[in-house]
Amino acid sequence: MTQQAVTNGHGPSFAAAKFLCHRKENSSKQAFMRIYLQIPISGTQYQSSRIRRQQAAEPQLHVELRTLKALKELKCDVVPDLLAHREGKQGEDSIVPGGYMTYVVWDKVPREPLSFQGFWELDLESRKPIRDKFREAFPSMVTYRVCQPHRRSSMIRLPGIWFSRAGRTDTNEEWHDKYYVMFHLAKPSPRTDWVNAPTGWTS
Repeated sequence: MTQQAVTNGHGPSFAAAKFLCHRKENSSKQAFMRIYLQIPISGTQYQSSRIRRQQAAEPQLHVELRTLKALKELKCDVVPDLLAHREGKQGEDSIVPGGYMTYVVWDKVPREPLSFQGFWELDLESRKPIRDKFREAFPSMVTYRVCQPHRRSSMIRLPGIWFSRAGRTDTNEEWHDKYYVMFHLAKPSPRTDWVNAPTGWTS
C-alpha cells in the first residue's frame, strides 16, 4: 500500500497468514489460526527501523474477527466457534517495530471444507443434498445478520466460509433461489434477467 492510500484512509498496510494448529495436550483437537501483521508502506520496507517505527498503528478490528465475535455473542451454532483472539505489538526487530499483530483462532469442524471446484466435480445427484443443506442452514445466517456470498464460500457450518468478507444482511429478507447462484451452488443462464429465469440455471 502506498503512502497516498494510507493518507486517504485505506491503511495501515497488513499481511495475513492462516495456519492449521492443534492443542499441545491433544493433537486431535484442531483449529485454524490467522495472524494479521502490519507491514511497511510500499517503498519503505528497506528503510531504517526508526522510519518504519513511525508507521506503527494501533490494532485494527478486522472484519473476520468482528464477525466471529458477533456470532459467538449471538450463540450462533451454524458456524465454527471462535476459540481465542489476541492483539499485540511487534518487537523492535520486526518489520514494523511497535506495529500491530492480531491472532484469531477458530474451531476446525469435522471433515474437509468443500471448495467451489470440488462441488462442481460432483455429479448432480451428489450436489443436490449439499444445496438442500445449504438451503436449510441459510435462514440461521440471516437470523444472525451475517451473509457473505463469495465464489469460494462453502456450505454453512463447513469451514470454507470466508469470514474476512462477511457483511450485514437484512434479517427480514426471505429466501430466494438466487442465493444458490450467489454462493456458486448453481450457474445462472446468460440472460440479463437470470434471477427471474431459474429454469435456465445449471444445478
